[in-house]
Amino acid sequence: MNRTVFTLLLPLLVTAGLAGCGNHPAPTAAPSSSTLLALGQEWTQCLRSHGLTRMPDAEISQDGYLQFPAGDYNWKADLGKHRDIIDACQSIEDRYPPNAFRPKDKFSADDLRKLAAYAACVREHGIPAFPDPNEAGEFDLSGTALAGGIPGQLRDQADAACHSVWDGAVKITGGTGGGKK
Repeated sequence: MNRTVFTLLLPLLVTAGLAGCGNHPAPTAAPSSSTLLALGQEWTQCLRSHGLTRMPDAEISQDGYLQFPAGDYNWKADLGKHRDIIDACQSIEDRYPPNAFRPKDKFSADDLRKLAAYAACVREHGIPAFPDPNEAGEFDLSGTALAGGIPGQLRDQADAACHSVWDGAVKITGGTGGGKK
């Protein structure tokens, strides 16, 4: 009878022993929204205390990512001019988990064709200097007549006229008329 018990228990003991060996790292949980938000607020306060006073408040998007919506203020461009501020707050930024921010949009060749058609439509509807998209799907206004900004009403009219060509996000960089549609 002892041999039967030993034969039945041995596989259980081996399995239990392997499960508890620690050879398999425990999965790490994603940080909570409140943890991400607290870290984002800490970074924002650091940037502000070092001179980037218009830095927007940190927020958590509906899909759980950390974001810093700025409206008409291009804080990334402003921050890019101040290496000292970046360095001063780097230790906080280094604590962001890898999944803190929404992954960058990846555009297919078809999406890029649609964005190019959108740009052509915008040019036809009152903004002749509107550029074609770059490979990241962004419309870079640097070096164009639009670098100083696109008048809001004109932009709204072109967006309305061209919505059927591209109804996704439109990211504009390199000018004071930046932002997303």
